[in-house]
Amino acid sequence: MQKALGWVRNGLAVVGVLALGFWLGSGRTAKASSYDSGAGDVEFQLTGINQTSSLLVYRPGTKTVYVYQGATTGNSALQCSYMFQLTRPGEVIHRVPCGVPSLIP
Repeated sequence: MQKALGWVRNGLAVVGVLALGFWLGSGRTAKASSYDSGAGDVEFQLTGINQTSSLLVYRPGTKTVYVYQGATTGNSALQCSYMFQLTRPGEVIHRVPCGVPSLIP
């Protein structure tokens, strides 16, 4: 009987903690894939965690998708590999090489 009461008590504690978590987090939305930089929203997606992974960054204000290849391997400083400039749906999407950033700001 004592063992059953322990299981019931632990079960009720887990349910209570879960209910409290849902109640505290119900008014917030997670913004894990976007960032408001003040100059327009930036959305991103990491595809794969291996040597062929890519980081995709989309700026809706300029309708541009930036691709960073090998995002999880090698050097910690990533350079843009290329970008896609989107115009209207159904039109040709142009892949443009990213410019080489300067080392002196």
